[in-house]
Amino acid sequence: YISRTHDPFINLSIEHYLLQKSHVDSTILFLYVNRPCIVIGRNQNPWLEVDHRMLKNVPAIVGSPLFQNENPGTIREEVVLVRRRSGGGTVFHDFGNVNYSVICPNQNFNRDKHAEMVVRAIRKINRRARVNDRHDIVLDSGPLMPETDRPDPYDTHKTAYSPREGNTPPRKVSGSAYKLTRQRSLHHGTCLLASPNISTVSGYLKSPAKPFLKARGVESVRSPIANVLECNENIPDKVSAFELSIVDAFTDMYGLHDCKESIHQGGMLNEAALPHIPIRHLDESVERIPEIEKGIDELKSMNWLYGQTPQFTLSSHVCEEDDRKRPPLPTWLDSDYNFQQVKLIRRPRPIQARIFLKIKSGIVISSQISTSSGFNVADAELNRALVDIKVFQVDSFKALVELAGPPQGRESKSSDIAAWLDLTFGK
Repeated sequence: YISRTHDPFINLSIEHYLLQKSHVDSTILFLYVNRPCIVIGRNQNPWLEVDHRMLKNVPAIVGSPLFQNENPGTIREEVVLVRRRSGGGTVFHDFGNVNYSVICPNQNFNRDKHAEMVVRAIRKINRRARVNDRHDIVLDSGPLMPETDRPDPYDTHKTAYSPREGNTPPRKVSGSAYKLTRQRSLHHGTCLLASPNISTVSGYLKSPAKPFLKARGVESVRSPIANVLECNENIPDKVSAFELSIVDAFTDMYGLHDCKESIHQGGMLNEAALPHIPIRHLDESVERIPEIEKGIDELKSMNWLYGQTPQFTLSSHVCEEDDRKRPPLPTWLDSDYNFQQVKLIRRPRPIQARIFLKIKSGIVISSQISTSSGFNVADAELNRALVDIKVFQVDSFKALVELAGPPQGRESKSSDIAAWLDLTFGK
């Protein structure tokens, strides 16, 4: 199956439908390309993984004459945040990123098998690709090794290149996530083929809350990334060609080359190149399938995106729940994003307060904030105002503070705390 919609909510719902409804003995390949989005894992914390203000204020590049340099012809689009149903870490998708899913019986599943399949497809355009020990696909960075030291060219875990060049490690081009049911296994992954946003991905994934937030869920492992292709021209054609390469590697693995049927329902892929392979193209019309429609509604809901977040704490100081050393609270109250330039509004001193919030399913279940001298007296009204609120439904913590009526003489401190919470939670 190859999707011709770029809506991540539809594509992830198609994927879930295929996992739930396909025949227990079948093996399915599903390919799709999403519009710019950040996709977090089932058990991740969105406030830890993503800079929400950058997400709101810095749209991603989706096209330009060369799909490459900043210029007046560049087209930009808002980046959406999505929580998928499988585990694993956070990934960035755009039109230069091909996503693959393989659904198979449990007895045929292992974590390397289909990553190796994708490496065979990548090696048609970049010989540096291999599967590493974390089951990710990376590009080796070093020079070509002497011929006597080169591994078997069919070894998908080694290449003819040195892994590193100086301080430059192998660069990740594909990560994977998995979901297992009683009889079926899903392995899905990304492939950074030619993303025009490669230089800004790390900014989206750098949360200002990280030094202060302690989560129970899964935290992403950061790795240097790269595109498989160095040239960003003619991206749609290259994406279609790469999809064909993955389809061909899949049919080689499962011995489908004797199949003569070809199903064509529109789309850009030229099936004449692979007449022996049955390919079904999918578009937005699949939304009419009740199970897929229900899946889309669930993924779009705030209760799914934020309410599924495992319990976490946000604290300004060393405490029993989080004994890490903290940086001082910031000396600024607000920030202004102008695409990739961040302008900070400076203040003469750090925020003077102690802040501790415990949050479960996106709801504040405990608040201990103090702005008193020595921090030995809690701000009772402010703490009462915060308990039981859904963080993801708050438009502005400043408004909450004003309603709570901060202690006399400490209004500016309370305002500073609210501004910091607004920044931390991306308000």
